[in-house]
Order: sequence, then structure tokens, then C-alpha cells
Amino acid sequence: MLTQFFALNLRDPQARKYLYREIPEHYCWNKRDMEWHHRRSTRKVIERIYTVSPSEGDKFYLRLLLSHVTGPTSWEYLLTNNGMTFSTFKKSAEDRGFLETDHSIRDCLVEATSLRMPYALRRLFVTILIFCEPIDVIGLWNEFFTHMVEDYQTANNAVESDLTNMLLKDLNELLNLHGKKIEDYDLPSLPPNTIDRGAVPSIIQEELAIDIPNEDIESIAKLNNDQMIAFNTIMNVIIQKHSEVFFVDGLGGTAATLLPGGRTAHSRFKIPIDIQPSSVYGIQKQKDLANLIRVAAAIIWDEAPMTNKNCLEALNRSLQDICSNNAPFGGKVLIMGGGGDFHQVLPVFAEFLIRIGDGVEPTKPDDMVRLPLHIAIPWEGEHSIQVLIQHIFPNLELHGWDAPYMVQRAILTPTNDDVQKLNDMIIDQFPGEEHNLLSFDEVEGYNHNLYQQEFLNSIAQGSLPPHILKIKKGAPLMLLRNLDPRYGLCNGTQLLCRGLFMSMLDVEILTGSNAGKHAFLPRIKIKTSAID
Repeated sequence: MLTQFFALNLRDPQARKYLYREIPEHYCWNKRDMEWHHRRSTRKVIERIYTVSPSEGDKFYLRLLLSHVTGPTSWEYLLTNNGMTFSTFKKSAEDRGFLETDHSIRDCLVEATSLRMPYALRRLFVTILIFCEPIDVIGLWNEFFTHMVEDYQTANNAVESDLTNMLLKDLNELLNLHGKKIEDYDLPSLPPNTIDRGAVPSIIQEELAIDIPNEDIESIAKLNNDQMIAFNTIMNVIIQKHSEVFFVDGLGGTAATLLPGGRTAHSRFKIPIDIQPSSVYGIQKQKDLANLIRVAAAIIWDEAPMTNKNCLEALNRSLQDICSNNAPFGGKVLIMGGGGDFHQVLPVFAEFLIRIGDGVEPTKPDDMVRLPLHIAIPWEGEHSIQVLIQHIFPNLELHGWDAPYMVQRAILTPTNDDVQKLNDMIIDQFPGEEHNLLSFDEVEGYNHNLYQQEFLNSIAQGSLPPHILKIKKGAPLMLLRNLDPRYGLCNGTQLLCRGLFMSMLDVEILTGSNAGKHAFLPRIKIKTSAID
């Protein structure tokens, strides 16, 4: 069947757009002629390739290639990529990006050095240390040292020892933003008496002197009556060092999207991704983060209604333990921001959304709200989706690389399936060559051979990006993880793809105070228990 699949692709161009496992949906196997023939029946057919364990060597990698390569015409076709012929299916799969290699982290840094942006390379190096779990850290340091200090040499004409100290200090400040230190990795140590201004948690004192920008102080006078009442009430409790929990309900468009230096709750409090009723946060009482929490006057948690209640209950238990205080949330002042209802939807047709949030907009049976005709597109079949896309992204094919155009528009949809469908349709309209970047999926533990790759690839949990990332140069992207908050690389940051490689993306930040700056994004590890 497989060799005749090759033969079918040679004689029938139509067959070349299908994967091996998709062929039975369109062709049937003729046992007498030992050939694939066009299927006349319209019955739905489901087929799969024989299960193969990774322990079976090249047979497993052949199966991996057949699961991703459409239209192969021979064994040699599967062994060849970009004009290079490989001796094994494993090497061919690695070169095509279907398989994680032992040197993929190094390849990422090699790709980044070709762009000659040492400031971005340093941030990439720290991202790799934190999120990619490299094994040979000192080897990477030695190989890419000269590339990371390239701008130091130009600016200062420094000797190597000075360059080493300058690089260590910069890396340490970046690591401190994630609660890490140089000492946590197999890297040279910072020289004695080095002043590390980035290590805020390490220099905790009874009182912290913070310079508040004048524009922030002046903004107090701009608060409206309700905002001033909330501000004064909260500040009085903080000044008197009392304990209180506040909930601030802000209508759509009244709050900032990102606070300078802000962190997500999961990042700051080490919240488990798969939170359970009995979960506790991974904060040790003797560590710097616990000390920072003890001296903090208040905790601001935005979009609290969107949070699983187990997260808040676990925070309550953790703060009581860290602060040795049985009062709610360990006696801290907790300020929770609104979010999660119609009042917090983006400020489009604001008055209409506020009426819905207040429950005064007329409804149909079952509390369904009828959308006004002037903001609705009538459903007339699948063509209506293209009408929507054309309405939101007019002349999209003319706006590749157009950052202002991308920032000003977006389509929101409640399900990941619809997100994927719209993304695929929109990316097809961009000019240029499409590239598919694949995730490397595996199961940890003793039962790693129980699951076939296509099953792992099909898992579409909300916290995971799609297995296949379809991308083109000049297309917009959205970041799903907090990689470097101070630099603007947060969950929800809008980006523009400036360059793509097998192991790295070169992106431009489109929003926030870092708009216009470049960053490198490597492959990072994301864990989930979705198959439990």
C-alpha cells in the first residue's frame, strides 16, 4: 500500500495534496490490482497508520514523515529536503522541523547571531536559560559570548574581563526579573562588590524608598468622583496598615491594559497551571519572594473574576502561611480589579455593552440579546465569514508589514476552534510564502509509548498553542506567555513577524512602551496534564 501510494502520487497530481493516512478518504485499495483507485462511494471512511513505538527506530521516523509530508513519490523523496539527501528518516525528520534535536537550542542562538542584534541576543539567552532547560549552559556561554558583547566592545573598547563582568551584570538583571540569579546556572560568578540594581527581591528592607513619577502623582487630580472615593478609601487602609479586601469594578476601557513592571498572578505567585482545590503555591518561606510579599503594602490583581476560584483560595492559604497571619490573605490589602463580564469587553459600542452588563437591554426568550442590525453581519453561509474578514481587514493583501494597520483591528471569538479557523483563512490572504512551524509533543514518564504522535498533536487545550503554527513574514502574532515583562513580552502582546527560522522567530513589538523594538522568540517548553 505504501509503495503504491508513491506510485499514485506520480501518476495523479490530485493525490499529492493528501497525507498517507488521508488517502483512503479519497481512494480505495483494489486488492486484485494492488493499486489505489478513485473512490466512487461517498461513505465516510476513517483510517489510520499502524501504531509504531519510538523504540522501533527508523520505522517510527518513517511514520512521522508520512504523518506530515504530502505527496511523496519515493523513499528518496522522504529522505530529501531542500536539496539535501539524508541517510536516515530520523535525520530527514529533524531537518524538516518535525523532531526536536539535541542541538536545537544551539541552532536557535546561531540563527539569532546572524541578525547582529546583541541586546536582543542577550535577552534570548536569558529566555533560553529560564524556559528551555539547556544542558550545556557553559558551552553556550563560551560559543556565543563574543556575539552577546559585540556592542560593548564598540562602545567601550573594553578588555575581555570587563566584557565578562558587563555581560554577567546585564544577564543577572534580566534573570532577576524572573526571580532567578546567575548563581542558579553553570555560569561565571559576578565579581565581588558588584551593585546589582535589578535584584529587587534580594535587597529587601523594612521600608523601600520608591521614586514615584510626577505624572503618576499628578494623575490623582484627574480622577473622577467615584475613582477618587475608591482611591482615598484604599489608601487610608494602607496608610493605617489595616487588612482589607477590595473589589474595583471598572467599565470597559477605564483601566490600563498593562502596569509598568506588572506580572501575571501565575508568574508572581508561582500558581500551578492545573490548579486544584487543595493546591498551594510554590513559594518557600525563606526565599526572597516570600520576603517581598511580607513587606508589600498591597497586592493588585486585575481581572480577578476571570480567575479560577481555586487560585484565590490557594493564595489565601499561602499568604496566611508566609505572613504567619490567619486573617484573610495573611492580613494583606488585596485589590481585585473587575473583568469577565460585559462591562469589561473592549470599548466598542460602549453604551450598548454597558446596558447589557447592567441587565437593562431588552432580551428575547432565554435571555438572548438581539444585536442591532447596524453592528451585525447577516449569516448567509460560510461566505459571511469572508465578509467579516474583509470588513475588519480591508485590502489585507496590501498591508503585510503594516504595523499600524495590524494594531488597530482584531476579530474576537470565544472558542479556540473558531480562532484557528479564522487564523488559517486570514493568513492565506497575506502575500508571501507560508511556513508551518510544528510543536514537539511528548509524554513524560513510564507510559510515554502509549500515545501516538497524531493524538498528542491533536490536543487543543486552551493553555496550549496549536500544533501547527502557520505563519508568514509580515503577519501579526500574539504572545501567549510572559517571557520578558519589562521588555513588553507579556501574555497578549501584539507582535509582527519580521523573520522566521527553524528554531526562532524575529518579531517586532507593536504595543506598549517598547513598540518598534525587536525580540527573538525561541521554542519554549509548555507542560499540561490534558491527557490525564
